[in-house]
Formats: sequence, structure tokens, C-alpha cells
Amino acid sequence: MSHAFRRVVVATVAVLCAVSALVCLRTVREVRSLIHPRRSPLTESQQAEARSLLPGLETIELHTGDGLRLRGWFSPGIARSAVVLIHGLSDNRAELLPEATLLSHHAHGVLLFDSRASGESDGEVATWGDRERLDVLAALDFLSARSDVDPARIGLYGFSVAAAPVALVAATDFRVRAAAMSASWPSLHAVLDKGFPSSEGKSAGLAAWLFRWAGIDVDAVRPLGAVERIVPRPLLLFTGAKDPDTPPRVMEALAANAPGSTLWIVARAGHGDYARVDPVGLEQHFACFFDRALLAAPTRCLSSATAPAPSPARGTGGRAAWP
Repeated sequence: MSHAFRRVVVATVAVLCAVSALVCLRTVREVRSLIHPRRSPLTESQQAEARSLLPGLETIELHTGDGLRLRGWFSPGIARSAVVLIHGLSDNRAELLPEATLLSHHAHGVLLFDSRASGESDGEVATWGDRERLDVLAALDFLSARSDVDPARIGLYGFSVAAAPVALVAATDFRVRAAAMSASWPSLHAVLDKGFPSSEGKSAGLAAWLFRWAGIDVDAVRPLGAVERIVPRPLLLFTGAKDPDTPPRVMEALAANAPGSTLWIVARAGHGDYARVDPVGLEQHFACFFDRALLAAPTRCLSSATAPAPSPARGTGGRAAWP
């Protein structure tokens, strides 16, 4: 073997090692930010806003099956119905104050809490829907024990990352009489495939391994399989028409797996911010969805003859082509 050839081999190996190291570094750094997200502490102004918007507001604690304390708010509703609202990653319970206020105006009780590893709650690891199932169950236990909540009138709403545990819990817990999910994705595998492409010098396979190393059951977080077990109970799926993370085709795939569900594409909206972009649509499609599902007489909503209807999801008889 000539010296020139040896130098080429050594240089090639060195480049491959450097590229591999760079892929590992990028992947590890990004995974760390996803499972240890920055906290958004609850501010005094957010607390004051909540007190001004939600009648009879109580500061409450939930206790999860794995020993965490989650801090939140509960505002009872005169209809004795209640909806749990769960925020997205790196935020806190105040993120969904607009939706909670709207539901409160429709006579529903509302429960908002900081998910594990968020806001004022315990926990250091965000598990992207896996152990957050315990958070949702703790919220259901809290509402089920309230004398001012009818256990037959409980709903769930999860935004973004929180849509996954909502789907997983609602699929098996029939205390959930109606569920709404926005800006969700079909599976955690799909999220990692999209977020860690090899074209950007990242590795989805390594990311999945790191999630598992952190104790996260990646295979179990699959809303696509869960939604078909929620129906025929009422299920609302929606996302922004301009959402770069969960575009309409993603929610359409979920809807295709849940015949009888309702699909709403929010025109001009991105990832969230629905109350600002389309407040009228949010009332007609979101609040009225829970009215129809949980109230005996939803008087605030337009009649079905005059209300602009979102699209009913239609089953295809097969499975949507998402992992």
C-alpha cells in the first residue's frame, strides 16, 4: 500500500469520524432541549389576568401516580360540566387562558395546570406524551371527586405536545366524554423523523435511542392509533392552515383514522394563537363542540342550520400513511 493511498484512507476515516461526531453532537444537544425544556414561570400578571377572567378561581394541586405535584387553576361552571386544558411544550397553564375563558363564558368549568417539567409543577423531564398520561389521569381524578362537576360531563383539550396524552388517555378512559386535539402529530416516531433529518446533519435513530435512554416509551406515543378508539365519542381535531409543524395534511391523517370525528382547519392560523386569528371560529367550532358534547341545551351556539360547519372526517376503510 503506497504512502499516498494510506494518507487518503486516513483522511477519509478522519472526515467520517468528524462528520459522525458532529451528527452526534447536534442530535444530543437538540434532544436535551426537547426533554429538558426551558421553564416559563407563571408571572404575577398572568395570575391577575386569570383571576379577572375566570369566576371563582381556585389554585389547586394535582398528584400524579408517579409522585409529582402539578399546580393549576380550577374555575367551576354553572352547568357542572368541566374541560381540562393542557398547554404545549416550554409554556405554562396561562397559554390556554383565551380558550378557558371562552369555555367559562359557555358555563363550563375549566381546569388548567402546568404539565410536568413546566411552569410551577414538579418534574425535570418532558416525555412528550408518555408519562404525561399520568398528568391527565390526575386531572380526571380531581374532577371526578368534585361535587360541583358532573362526572358524565368531562372533556379534554390538548394543544401541540399535550394532544398526545389527551389522545392516549381518552382512548381508554371513558370518564372522558369528549376530546379536542390541536396541532398534534401521528406519532413520536414521526416527530423525530421530521425533526432530525439526515439532510441537516442529525440522526432520528439516535434521537429515538436517547429518548428511550431517558425512560420515554417512544413506541407507546402514537395518537394515530389512539384516535380510532375515542370515536364514536365526540372528537374535534384542528390545526392552523399555516402551521409549519403540524400542517393540515397531518391532522387529516389523524381524522382519516377516526371516522365520525370533526376536522377544522383554522384559516390564517399558524401553530396556535387561534383566539387572536379567528375568535368567532373558535367559539363556533371549539366552544360549541364542547357545548354539544357536554351540555343538555347549548343555547349560546348557533343552530346547526345556520352555523358554519367544520368538515366531518370520513374514514377510508384503511390506515393513514403515517408511522
